Amino acid sequence: MMVDILNKVFLFLLILSILNVIRNTFFLLRSYIDKERFKLNKPSLLILGMSISYIILTLVDGIKI
Repeated sequence: MMVDILNKVFLFLLILSILNVIRNTFFLLRSYIDKERFKLNKPSLLILGMSISYIILTLVDGIKI
């Protein structure tokens, strides 16, 4: 019972991480097209790094549903 709830929380975090990476990729492409510099402040950069590392960890470890 508890493992199922925990797996659903981890799946939800994976979806949010993927959305965060897609969002930042969109901003990067938009700034590249507009010939502007892409800037991230420290909290955004930290969250992006954690999202990328969580996605890679999940790919390596696998999803256990």
